[in-house]
Amino acid sequence: MTAPVQRLRYAWQNSSHPLVTAGHRLVDRDGRPFWPTVRTTFPQQQLSLRYAGVAEGFANIVPLLEQLGEPVLGPAHRGPRHSVRRRVLHHPPPADADILAVGCRKSLAHRLPGANALVLPFRIHLVVDVDDELEKLRLRISKRERWEFNRNRRRSGWTVRVGSRPDDFWFFYRRMHQPTMDARHGERARTERPDVAFHGVFRQGFLFFVEQGGHPVAGALCRLDATTSTLTTRLLGVLDGAAEHYASGAFKAVYHFLLEWCSEHQVEHLDFHGTEAFLAKGIFQWKRKFHPRITLAPNHHADKRLWLRATRDTPAVRDFLVANPVLEIASGTQLRAVWFYDDTRPARSAISCGLPGVTEECHRHLDELLGGLPGPAPQQSSSQHRPSSGATSVSLASAAEGNHDAHL
Repeated sequence: MTAPVQRLRYAWQNSSHPLVTAGHRLVDRDGRPFWPTVRTTFPQQQLSLRYAGVAEGFANIVPLLEQLGEPVLGPAHRGPRHSVRRRVLHHPPPADADILAVGCRKSLAHRLPGANALVLPFRIHLVVDVDDELEKLRLRISKRERWEFNRNRRRSGWTVRVGSRPDDFWFFYRRMHQPTMDARHGERARTERPDVAFHGVFRQGFLFFVEQGGHPVAGALCRLDATTSTLTTRLLGVLDGAAEHYASGAFKAVYHFLLEWCSEHQVEHLDFHGTEAFLAKGIFQWKRKFHPRITLAPNHHADKRLWLRATRDTPAVRDFLVANPVLEIASGTQLRAVWFYDDTRPARSAISCGLPGVTEECHRHLDELLGGLPGPAPQQSSSQHRPSSGATSVSLASAAEGNHDAHL
């Protein structure tokens, strides 16, 4: 396809232009009688989860919920995508789902039942405001992260290079980004198509390489918006997806060097791009070390919400919710970080937030959220088994540490 078509494809998903947001309102109309949906089950713990709603959720929300559930609930099994009548999703909630997730416009989300439910932003961005001297910006980064970067920088002798030639793009996409996505995410990998990335991002930005011994070992595809003085990271990768470049710190070094580049070139904002509103996601926990500001996505996603509702009070539902603290919409566009707990499941205090843009943090007892719900179905009650708290904490910590998403 032609370059203008690819730029339009990129703009459709990422632009904040009023015509684009108006187009999404038409496509994602809440009043349509049939909604696409998919059901995922976790057979080991007999939990079922159903997503319905806007199309982006099938590529973003569904894989993420599966990924977040597996350390606690065991392997996920996704059923076929199909359509259901809109009303059966919440009047009453479907009998075949313990947790229901609906991606929709904010106007609908706030009209849906509030009992046993949360309203989350559909997508958030993490933005570092480059508003001070470089050394003061570095002091905002976590002490441990600064120490590791400085040590690895001395050991590796990294240099940086900005690439603007088409050959730079194709080297990055084929030798760095695609192998990294395959190695880290396999079938769940999600990224921009190469032609869209080339015309929609690279032609409005550049490649940023971290090199060792004169050879690129890690890189980022970035888009520069001069009107807002914002550099946005879009795709990342390490050479051949090799684990050694994670172990050496080269992947993490990309972020540090980008911050230096923005400071040196008077770019006012470094946007780490979008993620979902689940605090346990590994890439969220990694990026928070730079003390970014959390904001709603600066595009049509700002008009969308994720309505998350429990339909049954089961051990597996409680395990899932405790394992996955969230950012919810407190009022208007204000964000609140919420950790769940109950009398036998402590809140995951090791998962942190503490970032600008989050106006409140709270711990919420699950008896309050799940009050009035039926318990497990009969076939669940006899066979449900919850992992011991010790085993769960180990697997969850490993999942959070390893979940670094190269599609930003």
